[in-house]
Amino acid sequence: MASLLPPTGTHVFRRFTPESLAEIERRMEENKLKEAEGEVQEALAPSSDLEAGKNLPMIYGDPPPEMLNDPLEDLDPYYKSQKTFIVITKGNTIYRFNAEPSMYILSPFSPLRRGSIKILIHSYPFRNAILRCNICELHSTLSTL
Repeated sequence: MASLLPPTGTHVFRRFTPESLAEIERRMEENKLKEAEGEVQEALAPSSDLEAGKNLPMIYGDPPPEMLNDPLEDLDPYYKSQKTFIVITKGNTIYRFNAEPSMYILSPFSPLRRGSIKILIHSYPFRNAILRCNICELHSTLSTL
């Protein structure tokens, strides 16, 4: 039976590696075999505390700085047998990504895909610059009226 409380401490954060992906695929095969044998499995549901876009719950503590913004194994037991990984940002925001090859050619370990993920999760000043330009444009439009 699964524990009611999630594990605590920084040892729960593990990098997403090719071995992690192989372990997920092994779990998926085990689940398929159990379903084929007709074995009833308890239905898991995603944890509402570990949803993508939410902050990491305090019970997990702060992830080590060297693991921030890098792909990690999923913490949610629901996703342990699905091809997903998470990325936690400096603000402890959780982002969840699919571990299938992107566009059928970019594995989750591809430098191009990792770079794309880093660009996606960072709140670069580009957003602020675009917002400032829009405000300046609106202000200049209103001042000419």
